[in-house]
This record gives sequence, C-alpha cells and structure tokens, in this order.
Amino acid sequence: MRPARVRLAVVAVSVALAATAGAVTVTAHAAAAGCRVTYAVSSQWPGGFGANVSLTNLGDPVSSWILTWSFGAGQQVTQAWNATVSQSGAQVTARNVTWNGNLATNGSASFGFNGSWNNSSNPAPTSFALNGVACNGGGQPSQTASPSSSPSPTGGTNPANSMGFIGCSMAENVAQGYVAVGGRRMWGPYGTGGLVVQSWTDPNSSAWQKFDQQAARFGRPRAVWVQICIFASQGASYDEVKRLIANARQHGAAGASIFITGQPLYDAGHVCSLAGANGPQLTDNLAKQAAADATQNVTYPGQFLLHNGEDADGCHANTAGQQSLGRQALGFWG
Repeated sequence: MRPARVRLAVVAVSVALAATAGAVTVTAHAAAAGCRVTYAVSSQWPGGFGANVSLTNLGDPVSSWILTWSFGAGQQVTQAWNATVSQSGAQVTARNVTWNGNLATNGSASFGFNGSWNNSSNPAPTSFALNGVACNGGGQPSQTASPSSSPSPTGGTNPANSMGFIGCSMAENVAQGYVAVGGRRMWGPYGTGGLVVQSWTDPNSSAWQKFDQQAARFGRPRAVWVQICIFASQGASYDEVKRLIANARQHGAAGASIFITGQPLYDAGHVCSLAGANGPQLTDNLAKQAAADATQNVTYPGQFLLHNGEDADGCHANTAGQQSLGRQALGFWG
C-alpha cells in the first residue's frame, strides 16, 4: 500500500538584516548587507519531505555565497540540487555551485533538497545567514493543500494531470517515480521509451501523436516539461532544442508554461553508455542555454540527479532511483 501523503503550501520566511556594526565578523567575500529567503516545503510524506529555497541578495554584489540555517526538529538533508549542501547537527550549510555563485544586488538564486523528518513536526527554519551576515525573521504557518491540487511556481493551484511531458525512458523514470511518491500535477508514464530529441522535432511525428492521445485524455496541458534526451551517436543541437520548444507550445494549451531540463546527471566517474560520457552534461547545458535565451520564454527548474546505487543498468533508474527522481520533480513543480 502506498502511504498517505500530505501536500503543504508554501512556507515563506522573509528575512532582513538585523546585525549591527561589529556584531558579526564578515570576510572579504561576504559583502552582502542583507538577504531575503523564501523556504518552501513542496511535498511531505511519512519520513521524508522536499523543499525549495530562494535566496535574494539585498546588499553588494557577491561572486559566491554560503547560506546557513538550523533546523529545530531534527530534520536532516538527504539530497540537494543546484547547491552543495552539508549538515552538522542541526546546522545546514548550502554553498553555490559553479554556475549560480554570482549574485548582483537584488539578484536571486534557488535550490532544492529532500530531507527526513520525525513524522510529528517539520517547522520552517526561523533564521538564515548569507556569507556570515545574519538575517532574522519569522515564518508563516504552513497550510495543508487540497489532495487534488498542488502548489504552483507561479501561484494558484494545478489540477491533476494538467502538466504534460516529452522525453525518453529517462523522462519515464521521472514520471514513474513522481506517481509513486504521490505526484498528481504531471502525467504518468505513457510509453516514451527511446524517443530522443530527433523523435520530437517533427510536430507530426508518431511521438507527438502519443502526446496528443494523452492530451485528448486529460485535456491540453497547461504546462509541458521538455526533457532533452539523447543517444551518444546522435547528440543534439540547440536548433533542435528550439524546435522541441516550439512543438511543445503547439501541442500544449494556449499560453502553456514550458519547463526544460536535461537528462539526469550521474555521480562523478559514472558513465551511461547510451548517452555517452558527456551526454547528460550536454543536455543540461542545452537546457540552461534555452532558459537564458529570452526568445524562448522557458523555465529551467534545475538538474535531475541520479546517484550511485540508484540505477538498474548503468543508465536507467531502479525503484529507489525512480522515487528519488520523482521527489525531485515534486520539488521542481509540485
């Protein structure tokens, strides 16, 4: 039996600088004079939860950042993406990754993580510090969302099955895990195995016919996740990625939001023979390129990560890996 899950609405913690001169020793790289943090519990299940953290620098520009906080009820971070996160006792330290360290004044960075909790209390942290400079503030009480809806990154709620996806068997792994951990917004798996980028560049291809069959079943999706999926022998170009995005807009509902990611990345030294040694990183780079291209109007929610012991054949996720990917998807879009 699948355990019941509680879906939580956003828990926001807005924090402003309260430290006075001389109260905190600030190193040279910690020029920030304040910050604002939003801490959002995106999903929760017996023994585990997912959360998203958004950091805004209110002070001078910084070239790297370290965000720290303490948990108050024994929570433990078990996995993170878009930041390097470590924990000692109750204190958590999140450091930027290579591509999101620069924060201009009012610049923002976001990351997510999965964690464990005691099944009794999971309070939001009450204080944060950016590069050693304390920011103090209080959190708002959490609220329980309706089981038939989930928090939306843009506000409001998302009815079940309102988000479609395209990709290959790696996207199927995410969808399998997403359904297994109780996700409702995105479609479940529908047979996209082997459908790499080139399968989706023609808007009239058999791949898109599969997609349209799902749309006929659930309604044209209000959001579409585009996974860039490749075979090493074929690769992918940015022009092909732009065609995928255009086709997703054509087959989705009018004005549908488009999310884009690459294939899951693996631990250092792990190679998926189907995608090649640098294949997953190539797909992630292409997704970031599309998100940075203002003409495409797409959102890059972050990297999917598949760790050692979570794959079945060197490439595809096993049951534990599927659930890990599913929890990451919950953290990205509810």
